[in-house]
Amino acid sequence: MGSARTIRRGEAGFPPRLAAISDPPAWIRVRGELGEPGRLRVAVVGSRAVDGYGEEMARAIAAGLARAGVSVVSGGAQGVDGAAHEAALDAGGHTAAVLGTGLDVVYPAAHAPLFERIVAAGGALVSELEDGQPGGGWTFPRRNRIVAGLCEAVVVVRAARGSGALITADWARRQGAVLFAVPGDVTHPLSEGTVGLLREGARPAAGAADVLAALGRVGQVELPLPGAGPKLDGDCAAVYAALGRSPRHADEVARAAGLGPGPALAALLALELDGLAEQRPGQRFLRRG
Repeated sequence: MGSARTIRRGEAGFPPRLAAISDPPAWIRVRGELGEPGRLRVAVVGSRAVDGYGEEMARAIAAGLARAGVSVVSGGAQGVDGAAHEAALDAGGHTAAVLGTGLDVVYPAAHAPLFERIVAAGGALVSELEDGQPGGGWTFPRRNRIVAGLCEAVVVVRAARGSGALITADWARRQGAVLFAVPGDVTHPLSEGTVGLLREGARPAAGAADVLAALGRVGQVELPLPGAGPKLDGDCAAVYAALGRSPRHADEVARAAGLGPGPALAALLALELDGLAEQRPGQRFLRRG
């Protein structure tokens, strides 16, 4: 996956936002590229044991952000983290994984191909730990302050009580990042944490458009990146980014795309005519192509 380098606080290349947090790392180890200075970064985090709804929302939001030129940051874990990294890559965008181990320790082991893909695509693996350091009960919660510290905003997709994503949310508040939570079924255990965040003042994120609007990037979710798939614009681009590999109801797609039901359905039908979406019974759609 290429050689790693150490960037010390105060040296060129150390992220200024990370240097300004209350408990900054003395240095970070980086494999790959963090992206050009001033690039907007947004963290997409959530439960490891994610359900289908959470995975699809993580993918839709990460893809929409990546298509807008935002770097998608997460923790490299299973569940929401992995879905966010993969969706950003599938959209042709930039992503960075902040690890709770040394850079040469692949955890989870199943993510070895994902980590290789991140670096190969121009993204980065980041850690404040020495090479060879295994993960432990303290390393992953500690890592979460760096996930938040790198970013202008943090989006929590799914989080049960006690989820590590809530630690990232707490760091986001302390560090002045804009905090978002994705609404979900309030009776589901994985909604307990996100409902709590919304009650405490987190902004609702039904799609990437909500995040981009709050950060002053209105409309950029519609900009496709080179090599990111079909060249779409307007509502069709937002809806295509919100579609997943499993069928979703048109209303759910509309929320993820940040559109009203009418415009979203019109875009879905246009995508279907172009062979880019497939409709299933009950106004449920999935991506094709």
